[in-house]
Amino acid sequence: MHRQYRKNFVVPLLTAVLPCLAGLATPARAADTLEPEQEYTEKLPPTMGEHWALVTTNGSFTLYDGDKAKILGTLPGDFEANLAIAPDRKTYYVTTTMWTRGDHGDREDFLQAYDASTLALTKEISIPARALSVFKNQDLGLSNDGHWAYIFDMTPTTRVTVVDLHAGKVATNVDIPGCALEFEWAKGGFSSLCGDGGLANVSFNGGTPKVTHTPRFFDADEAPVFEQSPVDPVSGTAYFITYDGKVFETKLGPDAKPESPWDLDEAAGMKAAGRGVQELGWRPGGSEPFAVHAGTHKLYVLMHVGHYWTHKDPGQEIWVFDTQTHKRVARLPLPMPVAAISVTQDASPLIYAVSHVKHAPGKLLILDAGSGKVKHEVDASALPMTVVAGM
Repeated sequence: MHRQYRKNFVVPLLTAVLPCLAGLATPARAADTLEPEQEYTEKLPPTMGEHWALVTTNGSFTLYDGDKAKILGTLPGDFEANLAIAPDRKTYYVTTTMWTRGDHGDREDFLQAYDASTLALTKEISIPARALSVFKNQDLGLSNDGHWAYIFDMTPTTRVTVVDLHAGKVATNVDIPGCALEFEWAKGGFSSLCGDGGLANVSFNGGTPKVTHTPRFFDADEAPVFEQSPVDPVSGTAYFITYDGKVFETKLGPDAKPESPWDLDEAAGMKAAGRGVQELGWRPGGSEPFAVHAGTHKLYVLMHVGHYWTHKDPGQEIWVFDTQTHKRVARLPLPMPVAAISVTQDASPLIYAVSHVKHAPGKLLILDAGSGKVKHEVDASALPMTVVAGM
């Protein structure tokens, strides 16, 4: 019985297995051979899209299409790197610092140019060594004709390095003692904020720079101006905004004259927020809390409820102001606290907003600038700075 059982079991098993073994022994057909994958590089359009933005992340700048919330590519950049977009939207410029042994060794500082279509590095211009602790949009700017780059640095005194982008070399260094950052004019130079409450105005068209100064117009101790105050690149008008919400409109140039201020809260029909440390009110705040839409003369401001000296607190709402009438024209609630905003410059603009790190780290919100409706919410590992074309 035992032998018969084994016979009855083994024969069907061999009958089932042998065809499979025969199949394994059969040579693979040529059609089954995997073809090697061909490498290729996808190209973007030759100019940056109107609804695109570069978002700062850890170790890179990520390029987004705001209509689709789609990543289009990345550019390298460390935490201190700064970014600017050429006026013709065909080139991205990044300032960066490198060491030959990673975090030590010989130091090199560069202004790098990347092609907007391929995101390939096309030019690398050596610049003097500089000291920066954080990135700001106001650390790097370009002239409206795309000829000059203005790079703020400390070595250890403050200065601006001017780079000739056509010649691919440093043109000059302009010392601005007691002043900082750069705010580009519509034509012919830039201005810097000074600790005495005025501006340093630097005229430059390729020759010897000429520096003039404005009288004091703000109190740098009691009511400082935000370093992130925005500039309308078309008109060259800066909106220097104080911690207590006063707006000094200033047509930048060699003879810049800040106008009498108007108040954000009063423009919204409210009482102006005071400077008391226990006095609650609606106040501007954030890492990059302002944006301007040049075509419609609108100023976008992140606002929060807080006492004085809460200028770094994130925004709970975006208030929109008409810079010609000095009236608030829209109030856009936010689904989460936001640290930074930027606005695209087309006829149907989008707002890019980055969440505050303590509340919703790395969130990127893309909103309709007219209605405030959130079109997309992206887990982007974003840091609080975005750059759009035209700004």
